[in-house]
Amino acid sequence: MYAAHRDACILAWYSWKLSKLLDTWYNKVGLHQSVIAYRALGKGNYDFARDVQNYVQANHNITVMCFDVTGFFDNLHHSMLKSKLKWAIQEDSLPDDWFKVFRHVTKYRFVELSDLKQNDEIKKRLSARKRVPIASIPELLRAGIKVHGNGASKGIPQGTPISATLSNLYMVDFDLDILAEVRARGGLYQRYSDDILIACPPPVADELEAMVKNRLEDIGLELQTKKTERKTFAGQGALSIQYLGFQIGQEDARIRSSSLSRQWRTARRTIAKAERAGSRAAKRGSASKVFVKKLHTKYNDTLARNFMSYANRSSNVLASKTIKKQLKRLRKHIASEMERLSP
Repeated sequence: MYAAHRDACILAWYSWKLSKLLDTWYNKVGLHQSVIAYRALGKGNYDFARDVQNYVQANHNITVMCFDVTGFFDNLHHSMLKSKLKWAIQEDSLPDDWFKVFRHVTKYRFVELSDLKQNDEIKKRLSARKRVPIASIPELLRAGIKVHGNGASKGIPQGTPISATLSNLYMVDFDLDILAEVRARGGLYQRYSDDILIACPPPVADELEAMVKNRLEDIGLELQTKKTERKTFAGQGALSIQYLGFQIGQEDARIRSSSLSRQWRTARRTIAKAERAGSRAAKRGSASKVFVKKLHTKYNDTLARNFMSYANRSSNVLASKTIKKQLKRLRKHIASEMERLSP
């Protein structure tokens, strides 16, 4: 869900203030390297994946468990979140400004994109993609577009500037408890939003998994057991575990095959679209060839902000020759697809 521009500006300011308070606390209690999502750490997910991979490779008998929380943002209980917010700003009750921010993201109102598209005038504005308001609230009401509201006692919208920071705030007790339990057993703990990772000696894995489940239940959340992944690494081998978009283990890290497939499908659609646009321009006599400079920037330039540069950085940070090979194959497929556009 997306906030209106003015609301987003206000929420971003309060998110910044709350993030500063949380960062100070994380450093004080030793969680700075464990809570890794939605924070200005100057690192990418490949850095966090490298930390886990290094830990696995340094321990020849280790169990790694990856957990996922069911409907994370949809199940944050408002009463618990309010209590944590008062704790963070060190107030017995929320000041008026903080209360308005809290109420805005708990008793939020929203309209459905599908409903907006049913109105011809608003649909035109959406299609134009201009930097102007799509519609005002009075205009929505006159058009008969339904404004929905969250009447439940839990859930915040995912996508506002403060949602991510509030989700980290909600988890402070969980993070502190699990970190202490994992460290006491000689393990590693990381949480990236609702993705929880624990690496530990195999004999304590069952105990720690039960603790994660119980601590989540204490704050009204539950594990999505179908997405729980658990692997024990005992020496060299091709065994790997999926984490933050990578397959990592005691051998070379690699990018998930599904991510590469998605990039390939997207590239084919983009190239085909450019080909159709070039063909139409040629028929109109406004162009004699398909211009591919943007395509080369998007799929070949490793200095641009694209998947190729991300994959290249990943291979360097993770010291992975396998990722370089994956990237080379993807480039080869894309190059062959672009050859037919050459004049």
